[in-house]
Amino acid sequence: MLLKIIIVIACVILVYIIWQWQELKKFARTDYEIKSGKVQREYKAAVLADLHGFQYGKDNIRLLDAIRSGQPDLILIPGDMVVSRKSDTYETALKILEELCRIAPVYYSYGNHESRAHIRKSEYQEKFFAFENKVKELGIHVLHNETEAFGELAVTGLEIPLSCYKKGVDVPLPQDYLEKTLPKQTEDTFQVLLAHNPRYAKEYADWGADLTFCGHNHGGLIRIPGVGSLISPQFQWFPKYDAGAFDFEGKKVIVSRGLGTHTFHIRIFNRAELVFMVIKPQDIA
Repeated sequence: MLLKIIIVIACVILVYIIWQWQELKKFARTDYEIKSGKVQREYKAAVLADLHGFQYGKDNIRLLDAIRSGQPDLILIPGDMVVSRKSDTYETALKILEELCRIAPVYYSYGNHESRAHIRKSEYQEKFFAFENKVKELGIHVLHNETEAFGELAVTGLEIPLSCYKKGVDVPLPQDYLEKTLPKQTEDTFQVLLAHNPRYAKEYADWGADLTFCGHNHGGLIRIPGVGSLISPQFQWFPKYDAGAFDFEGKKVIVSRGLGTHTFHIRIFNRAELVFMVIKPQDIA
């Protein structure tokens, strides 16, 4: 009897490992749209969050094909293209970035992994500096608390202190951090914000972002259908801003489930995600 139980358990574990291995090789496309009186034409953005050096096919050919087929006007990256302590992910990220900038203009704001590699002295810092220089040479718009215009859009990239990423700790943003750190926005311009950590979603909307893109939580390690994330990679139980669209009096925050993982390579009912967003004039059906 004991042997039968052991065999059943072993089979269940084996089936799970095979299923999870297959699941980590797949991604889904999620489409959103938002209407605004601040734009006179449509803008389509592809959004890649938390790739972490993952590859979907050789040199990310499947991911690139999905982006090309979507025909985006611009590509937005709200951080964590790399894993800070794995320099091989820098090369993987660089290869896909080189292809992305051939598809559309790319706007890239750092997540905690880029910020950590950039700020902290380590054996990886010089390698990251080299990566960063190559990214800029490609013509990619790297936004360090800066704003650049794309047509009628203002695209801003936010970096926050690394202390805001502490695991298992709810750290508030320093008082008036966004107002003191980011350029002042124009009221009649549609404001897009790339802000890696969704913990501060309401603060982003209060600052004035019409549309914010976040990542970081990877959708949670495990999602319960109809409930949401059970636990985030930051060890937060039932995180409020785990994945999906959140509305703050007309201002939208989109939290991507991300495209990669690190440390905990787990995605249960939580498929990786490529996001597309269409920004439409108010009077278009």
